[in-house]
Amino acid sequence: MVKVGASDDAQAYRVINFCDLEAKTEFRLVTSLPADGEAAVSDDEIRDIYRLRWGVELLWKFLKMHLKLDKLITKNVNGITIQIYVSLIAYLILQILSIPQQWGHTLLDKFRYLQSCMCQKISYVHWFEEMMSC
Repeated sequence: MVKVGASDDAQAYRVINFCDLEAKTEFRLVTSLPADGEAAVSDDEIRDIYRLRWGVELLWKFLKMHLKLDKLITKNVNGITIQIYVSLIAYLILQILSIPQQWGHTLLDKFRYLQSCMCQKISYVHWFEEMMSC
């Protein structure tokens, strides 16, 4: 527990440490989530929440940098959803068009190549990375 502030009514917060062995990085998080009681949140749950939130942050960074989605044209949830989907679809079409010529000259040939790759792989992430490395 760490107190923030010098006054008598300073709030106490939990400090959670964990390591990412793959990245060889230590993380230290400060949270107000309770460790005890009905609404208790364990250290492992906080770690998982942080990782998921970081994944969302990386997604937004990708959307802003690569898809130029830094300005939303509406505040309506449906409008924002449509704008994100349109940006992702446009990006994927551009990626499909950049598939090397060895896999086909027409768009239909490239779709057939993608279909064969998807049938061979379980994870879409892996086949997409393999396809783009050619």
